[in-house]
Amino acid sequence: MAGRLVVLALLGLGGFFALRGHIFEAAPSEPAASSTMGWLGGLLLGLAASWLYRLEWSVLGERLGLWAKVQRRRLGWIALGSLCAAILMYF
Repeated sequence: MAGRLVVLALLGLGGFFALRGHIFEAAPSEPAASSTMGWLGGLLLGLAASWLYRLEWSVLGERLGLWAKVQRRRLGWIALGSLCAAILMYF
């Protein structure tokens, strides 16, 4: 299910770029395969598809919660360090 969602999202993204003209900005006489934006857009969409397809979507909420807990600790240490630095600079 998640794999189909990723594929549909990437197809929509590719269509969005094609409609806006970002991928096909090459000269009309130049083939799309040799244009810089054509192969670069295809490469990036392929890499994004392979990365998103192999994500473990069932544990995403747990991983985000753990990441938020780690960031909360880091922000606490930053605030404490900033307070100590402010006191030392003030006096």
